[in-house]
Amino acid sequence: VIFTSILGRLFARKYMIRKSFFVQLREFNQRFLAEISYYRRPLAEFCAQFSYDGEFQELLEAFFAIQKQGERLKKASLLDLSEFTFLSEEERRFVGDYFLTLGKGNSASQKEYFSTMETALSKCCETCEIDCKKYVDLYTKLGFLAGLGVLILII
Repeated sequence: VIFTSILGRLFARKYMIRKSFFVQLREFNQRFLAEISYYRRPLAEFCAQFSYDGEFQELLEAFFAIQKQGERLKKASLLDLSEFTFLSEEERRFVGDYFLTLGKGNSASQKEYFSTMETALSKCCETCEIDCKKYVDLYTKLGFLAGLGVLILII
């Protein structure tokens, strides 16, 4: 029973990672808006100020690795998001477009763009939170019930 409950929790891990990713992206966006409004430091220096974890940190590292090579993101495909299997195709395009425009243009246009992104990110965070609550509980309970069913069949 314990094993199948843990297995159910592992199946639900995708939703927990997705929620964490979008919460961190929203925090990053809020900090970036404050940055372009007041300090206006270089992007790498700004990102070094804060620490992130998990998949969002991996994405930032990949983004700056491309930036260090001197290549500018001209297409979202340069930023390989295929390894982020917890994101849907639409979410991958959204994140790719987000990083495609990061650090480009003047501060007024970026402030306007990333302010509009704030509403989309808020909506996405709410959706991820609802999905996380729903599916984590569902998969954990299904795992428990499956283990209980197997235990009953054995007895």
